Amino acid sequence: MISRFTMTGILLATIGFSGLLLACGGEDAPEAPSAPAAQSQPAREVHKSAEPVMPPIPSARPSNVEAELAVKIEMPDFYPADAPVFPGTAPSKVFVEGDKINIMFGSQASVEDVLGFLNEELPRLGWDNHLVQRMSNIVTLEGRKGDRDLTIVLTQFSGDQENPTLIAIAVSAD
Repeated sequence: MISRFTMTGILLATIGFSGLLLACGGEDAPEAPSAPAAQSQPAREVHKSAEPVMPPIPSARPSNVEAELAVKIEMPDFYPADAPVFPGTAPSKVFVEGDKINIMFGSQASVEDVLGFLNEELPRLGWDNHLVQRMSNIVTLEGRKGDRDLTIVLTQFSGDQENPTLIAIAVSAD
């Protein structure tokens, strides 16, 4: 004789298997509606627009680095007095990350002119200007003053005198 527990298991398995067969169904394609049925339903048009539903929000930010450097802002009060500023430039972007103050300038002067200025200015401001590296059209300077660090990156876009020189400075707060 089959126990009641086994009989319940077989019954549940049969119901589950039947449900699975019904859910999966066959692979027959659905029949097209008959002509009268198709005519009685209102025609539905599906419009898929190539344009987004909401137009992009215009950005107030400049579209490229040259345009960003053309925007000038005031020098922040927290920029250290012993950090260099190339004459005739105003910052274009300032942000603080940890104990570093990061500031970007743009200048029409050449990379060599800016580098010459910095090689004289950094020692005058008390920075140990011991490391200058060149990689293609990028020049980096690293300086130290006590336990503070200074990193400067110079590059001229497209190596063309018509394009601005980027001066990016990261300096530890004093």
